[in-house]
Amino acid sequence: MVLKKLNRWLYLVHRWFGVVMCVFIALWFATGIIMMYVEYPELTEVERLQQLEPIAFDRIEVDVGAAAASLHAGDAFSSIKLAQVLGRPAYQFAGKNPPLRTVFADTGEELHGLQPEQALLAARHSGFSSEGIAASYQGLLAVDQWTVSSELHASRPLHKVAMNDDAGTVVYVSNVSGQIVRDSNRRERMWNWFGSTIHWIYPYQLRQHQTVWANLLIYLSLAGVIVVLTGGIVGFIRLRVMKPYHGSSVTPYRGIRQWHHLLGLGCLLFVSTFMFSGLMSMSPWGLFDNATAAGEQVDRYTGGPLSALDQFPSPATIGNDGTVKEVEWQRIGTTPLLVLSRSATDKQVLANSGLLRSIALRRLIDGALASLQPDARLLTSTALDDYDNYYYSHHNRYRPLPALRVQFDDAERSWYTIDLNTGSVVMRQTATDRVARWLYNGMHSLDFALVFQHRPLWDVLVILLCIIGFGFALTSVVLGWRRLTY
Repeated sequence: MVLKKLNRWLYLVHRWFGVVMCVFIALWFATGIIMMYVEYPELTEVERLQQLEPIAFDRIEVDVGAAAASLHAGDAFSSIKLAQVLGRPAYQFAGKNPPLRTVFADTGEELHGLQPEQALLAARHSGFSSEGIAASYQGLLAVDQWTVSSELHASRPLHKVAMNDDAGTVVYVSNVSGQIVRDSNRRERMWNWFGSTIHWIYPYQLRQHQTVWANLLIYLSLAGVIVVLTGGIVGFIRLRVMKPYHGSSVTPYRGIRQWHHLLGLGCLLFVSTFMFSGLMSMSPWGLFDNATAAGEQVDRYTGGPLSALDQFPSPATIGNDGTVKEVEWQRIGTTPLLVLSRSATDKQVLANSGLLRSIALRRLIDGALASLQPDARLLTSTALDDYDNYYYSHHNRYRPLPALRVQFDDAERSWYTIDLNTGSVVMRQTATDRVARWLYNGMHSLDFALVFQHRPLWDVLVILLCIIGFGFALTSVVLGWRRLTY
């Protein structure tokens, strides 16, 4: 009697959860194929440096110490950079409140927001500008469909500027920094309406309410897991291999129900891992939260907030060859340095003694490693000349090589990856992060080095699985529609 009741509830849960979730699951598989090739609009690190103008060092009249003093904010900042802003060299100081302040290096004046004509000027001085084509101003906004990311919060409000080029490029200029912080083009926008916006349920009217959006995704994903789990159990209960049904059939169903039964069992492993990993991508209920913050550990490695700026190398010593696009103040341990960026893949480190060779930089890095985890033992230190399963560049994500991976025996089993070109800490991964990496990226995107480093093998495999999953989901849609209409 109890078993019959359990079976009845199993069937009912699968049926009605399936009616609710069948369209979502079908759309998740279909949109996943689009997302393989069209990323959500963002200004990648490669694009950010490409579109910057070379710094006009010959126009610098105010040194960084004087610029910092003019802000009356003390002399400690989390980040200091020099770049072109509105066609002029400018220092950008990142702190706590306000998060970013800009001081022009030619006059010492501080930037206090932009007028529309200044936003147009910023766009014209960027690499997105096309000769002979005038950009048009489209207004000041807090957020729209392509700027919902939380990483842009410190840059808001944003000036929207259409570049009016053949690609339909639109850029967003920060009212705070005076720099472009997001770009999109017509192709990205069109395909993202059919890809990421549907896949992530990402209309900005919903997405800007972070908690509501996150909970919606979590519980929809959980419902999807329940559908697949109960369907798998029902499918195996109804399957007869040793004692077939009438007519030597292994399934009691006919027509679309037969396809649903057999196709569901055939792709059960893939569909279940896809749904479960989608749930894991949201890190539900703080499941993958770490006990300690990486920021405090990196601060020990870099010596904490930037101060005593007169001890750093002077940008005046940099030869104005017209190629340096950004200068960043940095410390490794107690050694003050400048990082010169010409592109994402072309960076140099300047010390008071001159440009640092890789051997000298490695010596500085090795000397500061213990400060990352002073109470733990450094287990290994491995140079990476190629990507692997834990450090890779994929899905529009740029990560520099060569890099150094260091592992500690602290309670969270921390791994740190350091850019050997600049000495910067690129990422920290705890044991929890590494588990999350497999439960999300591994299962959901098949981000296994053996596969994604051998394209088009990855493309063929993922597309094939998505097509199979979509076909299975369509059988659910048909059955769900019949259930509701008959």
